[in-house]
Amino acid sequence: MRTQFAQRLRSSSQSLLRAVPPSPHSKDYSWDLANLAARIFYRSPLPSQHDLPVFVLSAEALPDTKAVNFDALLPYVLARLPDEEELVGGHGYEIVFFAGGKGHGTTTSRKGRPGWGWFLQAYHLLTRATRKRLQKLYIVHEKAWIRFLVGMFSTVVSPKFYKKVIHVSTLSQLALHIPIENLLIPPSVYLTDRQLTPDIFAPYSSGKRAFAVHHPLPTTSAGAPRLPRVLREATGFLITDPLLKTEGLFRVNARAIELEILKEAYDRGQKFIVWREGDTYQASTHQREGFGDVSVDDIERAEGWSVHTAAGLIKQWYRDLRDPLVPQSSYAAVEKFYGDASTPLGPAELLSMLSQETHWSILPKLSRHILTMHLLPLLSRTAQFSDWNQMTPQNLAVCFAPVMLCGPDPMEDLRISNILRRLLEAMIATWKIDLAPALHMAHMEFEDSLRMPEAVNEREDTLQEALEKRTSEDAQTSGIMLLDNDDESEEIDRRPALPPRPAQDSGDTGSTEAAGSLRRKPVPPVYMPPRYSTVFGDRYTDVGDGYTNNVPLEDESEAQEDGPETRADGAILPAYERSSPSERSPPPPSSVPPSIPRKPLSKTEHDS
Repeated sequence: MRTQFAQRLRSSSQSLLRAVPPSPHSKDYSWDLANLAARIFYRSPLPSQHDLPVFVLSAEALPDTKAVNFDALLPYVLARLPDEEELVGGHGYEIVFFAGGKGHGTTTSRKGRPGWGWFLQAYHLLTRATRKRLQKLYIVHEKAWIRFLVGMFSTVVSPKFYKKVIHVSTLSQLALHIPIENLLIPPSVYLTDRQLTPDIFAPYSSGKRAFAVHHPLPTTSAGAPRLPRVLREATGFLITDPLLKTEGLFRVNARAIELEILKEAYDRGQKFIVWREGDTYQASTHQREGFGDVSVDDIERAEGWSVHTAAGLIKQWYRDLRDPLVPQSSYAAVEKFYGDASTPLGPAELLSMLSQETHWSILPKLSRHILTMHLLPLLSRTAQFSDWNQMTPQNLAVCFAPVMLCGPDPMEDLRISNILRRLLEAMIATWKIDLAPALHMAHMEFEDSLRMPEAVNEREDTLQEALEKRTSEDAQTSGIMLLDNDDESEEIDRRPALPPRPAQDSGDTGSTEAAGSLRRKPVPPVYMPPRYSTVFGDRYTDVGDGYTNNVPLEDESEAQEDGPETRADGAILPAYERSSPSERSPPPPSSVPPSIPRKPLSKTEHDS
């Protein structure tokens, strides 16, 4: 019955659906459907750990069935599968299916999917190589209709299909099977996962690389400070001319959940993060050994993060600094020298505050590096487009002055923030004309710091947890004195593991041990139980604390003189029960329990 049902679906699908889209040069080709298919099904830039191509199928991008014809969309989706030549010559491919969809209700998710028959017909449009070469199918954020669909495919279409399916609930569980930091994950999938779990954990990847780290400015191979990856990518996307004209830049708050997702992504070392605002887009590249730079395919069609999210992420980086730009130790100097509003703030006063060559400054050296390398050039560039974005130096100072402080007393921070806002406004206004030339900052130096580094090891920030662990091990090793076991001149204090026992009085007066030496308790004498013949015999032999009649055998000459011993009835005793003449003594003392007399055997019992 299953074969007949599958044949009927296969025959009907040939007349209803097509597997090949029209040619791009044809007038029937739809670029809207092609762009939609690129968001639904795309190839991840990096292969799996088994060196197999990985394709991502996102149910989040499925449109409403009433708005788009799924029969016309299907050929554009199938065209993005690996071609026949690649499958025949390769080892297969893997698919990661993000099945979350839009919303979590049954009615909402039903609008974004076609009927059951459409899935069965679409399956039979696949070639045999496409079906057989599928090695793994990871289903993430699974819903009830997805599980029912997989069960139907396993029962009706192919029983072997179920062996290739791996069900996981969250991205953290997916990270136990494949390295998710190599995947291109759209923002909608992150938002769906955040509704199921508060964070994402990936083994050997999660940690702190960019936010709240001990060394906020990484160094190059030459030892010079450089910008971290998060500032390099977010700022490079932000300073493009169309985006700098966005109204309310740095003033419009980004969604807090998006900032938390991106913080985790950069701290995890997510290799591909796409930024997109209208027709402006940007994505990072990755250096793959043996293949060169690997970038995102069809980046113009990929889903990305917005410009306000990029601006909010930059503010979040400054807010999460472990040591703020203006530490609490500088509050007194700021209030003393610049607390009066009538104090002039000319280029000379500002230069003495920012220069690395000055002998004294109210700002730490690291804060001066960050201000001159990134913050002031960025805010000065933003203020140049204030006619469009409405962000004047005064408005930018209002947005960033509270970010530069993080003291224990909020009221004190508020008071210092008012002073710092006036300083920051003067720095932004005079940066391009006065401060940058005085600090020998070239016009294109800021843009050069935002480009992708040529050295591969400088493109990704180092995991700070690994650095902290190595540092603690080095500190412990330096505190241990290593001794040479072969050097006999070294005097090593060899103390026992436990202190010696206290001296005890002993009855042995002939002992010559020292008073503080280790003394052992004497071993008690071994008690020898009496033999069977002693208990039930007529004679005893005194042996220490016990009695026995186990005596050595007599000499043959003595045995012939005395004659064999006999019992009362005249029976001859066996050799092991005979006693020597010297041992034939009177009964033992009264302290010894009396013997138990044995009843003599009768002649009848002896003969039997």
